[in-house]
Amino acid sequence: MVPLQEVLRLPSFLAAAPEVRCGDVAAAQVRWVHSSEVYEMGGLLGGGELLLTTGLGLHGRSDAQLAAYVDELVAAGCVALGLELGRSLLDVPAPLERRAAERGLVLLVLGAGTVVPFERHVEDFHELVVRRRTAPGGGETVARRFVDLVVRAAGLPALLDEVARAAGCQVELHDLAGRLVERSRIRTVAAPDATTTAPVAGARGVRAVLVLRAEEDGLRRRTADEAAVAVALELGRHADVGGHASVEQALVTDLHAGGLVSTAEVLARLRHAGLRVAPGDPLATLALDAGPAVAPTDLLAALQTCAEGVALVSGVLGTHVVGVVRLAPGGDTSVLRRRLEDLAARLSGHLGPAVDDEADVRVALTTPDPDAGTLAARLEDARDLVRLARRHGGPAGVVLARDLGVQRLLTGATDAQALSDFVVEQIGPLVDADRAHGPHGPHGAALLRTLDAYLGHGLSKAATAEALGIRRQSLYGRLERIERLLGVRLDDPGHRAGLVLALTAWRLRTGLDPQAAF
Repeated sequence: MVPLQEVLRLPSFLAAAPEVRCGDVAAAQVRWVHSSEVYEMGGLLGGGELLLTTGLGLHGRSDAQLAAYVDELVAAGCVALGLELGRSLLDVPAPLERRAAERGLVLLVLGAGTVVPFERHVEDFHELVVRRRTAPGGGETVARRFVDLVVRAAGLPALLDEVARAAGCQVELHDLAGRLVERSRIRTVAAPDATTTAPVAGARGVRAVLVLRAEEDGLRRRTADEAAVAVALELGRHADVGGHASVEQALVTDLHAGGLVSTAEVLARLRHAGLRVAPGDPLATLALDAGPAVAPTDLLAALQTCAEGVALVSGVLGTHVVGVVRLAPGGDTSVLRRRLEDLAARLSGHLGPAVDDEADVRVALTTPDPDAGTLAARLEDARDLVRLARRHGGPAGVVLARDLGVQRLLTGATDAQALSDFVVEQIGPLVDADRAHGPHGPHGAALLRTLDAYLGHGLSKAATAEALGIRRQSLYGRLERIERLLGVRLDDPGHRAGLVLALTAWRLRTGLDPQAAF
């Protein structure tokens, strides 16, 4: 058994900002962490569980049913219930919280309006149990896990994720100029000032620095030193380590390091690398990603083989392949988009045998700009864009900055709480109505799905009804109810703009598609 207090200090739990609503956390002992949306969960537990749920199975339940849910969990020996707010529930149902307090069940609120990846919590707890059972000190076992990831070619992000789990904090890799190369992806905490660092060796001396974003202690010092060895081995798979970098790779590295200070120098280096470019020509940066199963060096080699018809300078930056492309005068991206789509298809087929399937290749292209002096910053913009494209789904292929303009604005320039409040203001009544009745209940009308489909089909009632598989008369009734609940007119452009933004923000916040959410 593991003390619940220790479980709540795991990286994924810290990142979820757990709030204790009731119960004695200090006394609770956890045997296992489990997640389920099944209402009748009590009979499936063995005792000692921390149960995680979004509350999906609690939709439309009466006060008596919510109390019975708690009673069954307690009877089965469940010690704590973790409830994510934001996707299925906007707040803890009062009857559930009252009964949990009465029965002594620890009730935790997770997520603060953001998606909580339960699989990370279960994985973190499993790793904790293994460490406690096999190596109380954690040292040798942790080092072996790091090296195993390198041997399995899991990739640098996966390795940094594992280091973050072991250290209990965010982990970053910096180059010698102090610039961020890559960081861990799992949700965890990061101290603003305190760090634990370790040098990462290369063929000709130190080539990078591993940074643990937390105050140094014995565990983190040992973790950092052991992880630095594994990171050095992993970096040996990258194109800019060992031997002499190609002209293109040297240009990418120098841009990233801030070593090119004048526009004339950047243009000269681009021409030296083979890109025919003159002052004032529109330039764009791109980033490619083929998923964790494909090493960046393999993706770069495939790009150099398949890049027919696309003139670019490319290299490896962190875990991505990046490049600079020149557009035709005027900066029209339509032709370049088609060529990049063809390139992505060729890359997917070329890399397919390595992953036993078609590779999930994504290409992100920034907005063209004739200022060559901004290329360094725009390389990072391209990497951020391809991360955003992968994070928020959508088909593989090419994405331009404008394609994710709303998502970039909502995720980068908006306070998380303000965004959550905006969603509640704009579409909260529809979420509540769908949650209360469900799409198939006696009053269920799938209102959120209907609104999303109606706006997505350009206000065409015929196309919307066909997409939803309902009669047009039924659609009219749903649209009238939507307008009544929200107090809006769907033919008002201002109202529609707010609703479109809210639906996009809801997708970003929950990770759910309104067409399948309820």
